[in-house]
Amino acid sequence: MLVGFHWLVLRFLSFTLAGYRRMRPAASKLVALLLPIGASLLSCTMGGEAAVASESELSSSKITITTPMVLDAIAQNTPGYSEGYPAGVPRTYGWCNGVYKPYDYAAPPSGFTAVTGWGLIYPKWELERSKSAPAPSSNPGAIVTVANAKTYVHLRATREWVLVQDQAEDEMGGAHFAADFGRNAGIDMKVEPQPDGTVAIGGPPIGYNDLFWIARRGTFEAESIDGVYVQMDMKMNDTGIKLVANVGADWWRDQSAGYERGFTNNKAAGASNWVELSTRWSTLSFYSWDTAKFKANPPPPLMDSAPATKSTMARRRAGAPTPCLRVVEGAAQ
Repeated sequence: MLVGFHWLVLRFLSFTLAGYRRMRPAASKLVALLLPIGASLLSCTMGGEAAVASESELSSSKITITTPMVLDAIAQNTPGYSEGYPAGVPRTYGWCNGVYKPYDYAAPPSGFTAVTGWGLIYPKWELERSKSAPAPSSNPGAIVTVANAKTYVHLRATREWVLVQDQAEDEMGGAHFAADFGRNAGIDMKVEPQPDGTVAIGGPPIGYNDLFWIARRGTFEAESIDGVYVQMDMKMNDTGIKLVANVGADWWRDQSAGYERGFTNNKAAGASNWVELSTRWSTLSFYSWDTAKFKANPPPPLMDSAPATKSTMARRRAGAPTPCLRVVEGAAQ
């Protein structure tokens, strides 16, 4: 399995580079960032032991919860609270069900000094009950608006959260990748800054996803931090389609390090649960800590008395069985 996995990564990188060379010239400077982010997601496909999803994940619960933002962030980082599942993701991938947190990388590896927050969007997986077969959403022309994307790191010495990436200060980049991050080349994706500071992103074509991030990595002194928090606001323009999204982060050796075989220069900090997007703003959140530690010291956006979008969220657990076979290991409880 390990040999096959490395072959998959190398094929992914070669096909992606070939496809991205055909993209618009303005996007070419992001190639160095684009390839490793996709590769780090592939590194999560083999994490944990394969297992059938738990009974709670298979239930068709339709419980709606309305919570303050800090509790909503916790729900987004607790197994079993995805609002839907991504179409086209292999059932055994570690992040198929949602939250994925390798315990070893809640803090950056020794010597690492950079981090990147990212977002990921898929057509929502749907079960066509009459045929008992997956029916992927069709979403041509969909636009997702992204606002207030930020990445914070937590300082060991002062126990403070520090902002290291901010959509308001830097451009965003991204591309469509094959849903399984497999052999197909990455293809061009609309990423257009808007006058109000938001960014408009083209929805994923069938068989592909949207992967996007703040272009400039956040930096810090080696061994100085012990956690990361990523937050983004998203909404879409069309009620006739169904999309799910999550956010996450990757640790990097430094601000400019490229991908190396074996993931020696980048490690996945993890990813959050899947949130179903709508025409209303949703705030998506990921933190690398366990829940108890996070509740004791939440980051500044969750303490703000006047958040950019809204102070409470309505969350609805997925109403259909998960298509995924893997129980996410190492997630916050």
